[in-house]
Amino acid sequence: MARRIPLPRLSRRQRSARWQRERRQQAIIVVAFSAVLFFVLGLVAWGASSKYYTDNLKAVLTFDGRTVATRDWAREKAYELSRFYVEYGVPAGYENDPQIAQQKASFDRGALDTLEEYLILDRQSKADGITATPDQVDARYQEDFSQFRSRHILITVDKTAPDQAVVDANALAKATAIRDQLRQDPNNQDLWNQIAKDSSQDPGSAASGGELGWVGKGQFVKPFEDAAKALAIGQVSDPVKSDFGYHIIQVEERRGPAENDVVKRWLASGFTVADIKRHAQHDVLRDLFTKRQQASVVSPTAQVHVAMIQVTAPRAGSGDLQSFTDQIKKITDVGKALDAGTDFAQIAKQYSEDSATKDNGGDMGWIARGMITDLSAEKELFTVDTGKVSQQHNSLTTTTWYKVIEKSDSRDLDDTQKKTINDNAYQYWLNQQKKAHDIVRLIPGLEFE
Repeated sequence: MARRIPLPRLSRRQRSARWQRERRQQAIIVVAFSAVLFFVLGLVAWGASSKYYTDNLKAVLTFDGRTVATRDWAREKAYELSRFYVEYGVPAGYENDPQIAQQKASFDRGALDTLEEYLILDRQSKADGITATPDQVDARYQEDFSQFRSRHILITVDKTAPDQAVVDANALAKATAIRDQLRQDPNNQDLWNQIAKDSSQDPGSAASGGELGWVGKGQFVKPFEDAAKALAIGQVSDPVKSDFGYHIIQVEERRGPAENDVVKRWLASGFTVADIKRHAQHDVLRDLFTKRQQASVVSPTAQVHVAMIQVTAPRAGSGDLQSFTDQIKKITDVGKALDAGTDFAQIAKQYSEDSATKDNGGDMGWIARGMITDLSAEKELFTVDTGKVSQQHNSLTTTTWYKVIEKSDSRDLDDTQKKTINDNAYQYWLNQQKKAHDIVRLIPGLEFE
């Protein structure tokens, strides 16, 4: 039988010391574990907060020293992309398809442009006492997103005929006869089918009774759209002249914004009718400021006679390395030729890509303030001496050099100049406001307009 060896008995002091030692070891383990745990949780929290900051709070631009957050830019981009998805037939669930990645990327800049514009409109409308009333906003919302379904008969005019007056009169007479025939029984589908098949020269609708389907604002040429807007349901129009010829139009149905696919997509994406009307409000303000700027055109006014050399700006991200290299070389060659004193008109004929001025040695004619929207170029043209060539002016799409041929302190504007100034009025004013409000873009790759 094995003999048991008794274990030594610990004294009270020894037992107390061992207990204290074990508690110290446990405390060290708990502290170490807690430190590691808190470190890991801190990293996770930092990562989450950093992502939240990047996705929501990081500044995308400054306006009068005030920052605009990423979430505002992202929301505007989502709004504009929703319209894009509908217009280009991208079904729900396919928004991240790689085939549309390039098109989607273009909205990064567009959304930033919109943010800038809306900040300016809000600030200046308040400062100038310009208001978009609720009735104006509601009317604009209805106008922009209501739709109509129509059909038409198109009689074209042969633009190559030697006697345009005769062929136009014949086309009008034929269209008028068709109008009279349709007005006798305007809702007779068989009659529409037969006339469209026999007489309509619109290849897209002749085989379907002239049917054009549901459309909204801006989808048809303006004369057609204006005429359709004024028609009662079922009414057959008088002949309506457009660049395509003469139209006989009937509006069959109308529906409000709630049935518009774009509006439906916005609402399904988390936007509200109030969000859509906020955009409509800025559209109203844009029109009001445009009219005000157009009304401020003055004649006679100071003008400069200018020539221009313009080439396409190289785009490094276009994927076409050869084209990028060719444009870089062309810009370099133009610069060298100008430095060498080569005749400006000769360089323009050789290198300029502006078809309207190239063959004339770049001659743009007389320029008044407001005819070009590049403010730095305009300022230089009105301050540089006659006969001098400007510095190189770069935009996202073009690289341009100017030469001042002659100047006048007071010269009447012709009709073409007035139209150009009116067409540019809003963008010219907007560019002035961007400079005045010291807008700075902070997104890499989108710093410049």
